[in-house]
Amino acid sequence: MKLRTLLLILCVFPTLLSAQESVYCLHGFMRTSSSMDPMATAFRRAGYEATSWGYPSRDGLIEEHAAALVKELRKKAKQNPGEPIHFVTHSLGGIVVRAALNDPNCPAEAKKGRAVLLVPPNRGTRFGHFLNHIKPMRKIVGNKSGMELFNQPNFDHLGQFPEGVDVLVISGTFGWNPFVGGINDGKVAVNESRLPTPHKQMTFFYGHSWIMFADRVIYAALDFISDNQKATPHNRTNLHH
Repeated sequence: MKLRTLLLILCVFPTLLSAQESVYCLHGFMRTSSSMDPMATAFRRAGYEATSWGYPSRDGLIEEHAAALVKELRKKAKQNPGEPIHFVTHSLGGIVVRAALNDPNCPAEAKKGRAVLLVPPNRGTRFGHFLNHIKPMRKIVGNKSGMELFNQPNFDHLGQFPEGVDVLVISGTFGWNPFVGGINDGKVAVNESRLPTPHKQMTFFYGHSWIMFADRVIYAALDFISDNQKATPHNRTNLHH
């Protein structure tokens, strides 16, 4: 992360939090927690208790990952009772959080935070459906969450984000994949990233695989989680479905 961006963050967020307000950063499919480390580091420097939470994405179903996350969230809620838990996710990570928030054991603290979803395949992925016809690709992704990504038309069966959770979807537009269709990031179309419920959306000219490393995206996530209304208003769009 560039020094000037960190200085800007400190200017925008001059008062550090009490380290009780938590942020969980979740990576995407076949990635590791290190891919969200720059995001988590930026939140820590802004005063949050940030965790880059890893999970074996290929080796479990989405709801299994969600159940593991809920166990972690319950521990955090016990440590900081009453304090909101926020999320910043990449791709599949957003679907895992969506499932976790609908788990009956999910703590109330996680249902009153905010969520930033980077390039989530909320409405399924046309590209995934295409790859599902290629046998070697089916073997690579496995028969767990990879198959869910390849086959599900959407993820509404996992439930919607609770009304108390404000959601920002950040979509990428740096993609020219003919198997995706529409404006896309190379893997997920902007239209596929949208939720069927009210949320905010922003678009940035970045690709799917590396959008979480972009300074502008990290700043936008910080801006939204902190409920700061000053930054990049021209990129923010209210969507009501």
